Amino acid sequence: MKGPKNITHYKQTAAIIHLNPTMLTLKIIIKKEWFDQIAAGTKKIEYRDVVPFWTSRLFDTEGKRRKYDRIEFINGYNKDARRLITAFEGFTTKNNTYCIKIGKIIK
Repeated sequence: MKGPKNITHYKQTAAIIHLNPTMLTLKIIIKKEWFDQIAAGTKKIEYRDVVPFWTSRLFDTEGKRRKYDRIEFINGYNKDARRLITAFEGFTTKNNTYCIKIGKIIK
């Protein structure tokens, strides 16, 4: 009986992970130190320099803020890297730095 319960749990978990395919996800590659702090709930803001790359991720071509639903933090570039999904709580700009607010951990 253990098998079918695990299969059902797997299907439910997979549905939660994928949530809604129309949800917009901001993907950010980070180092282990920062990944661990986010996972522990001690890091609430991710800082990124105001450069064309991050501006293109946070604003559309008309200069309007993109409305992300979540952030996917990826610990490195390996295809098997640890991943963490949090709610996206917006961002501010201060001293030529984007301050991306990290919300509740989703997965």
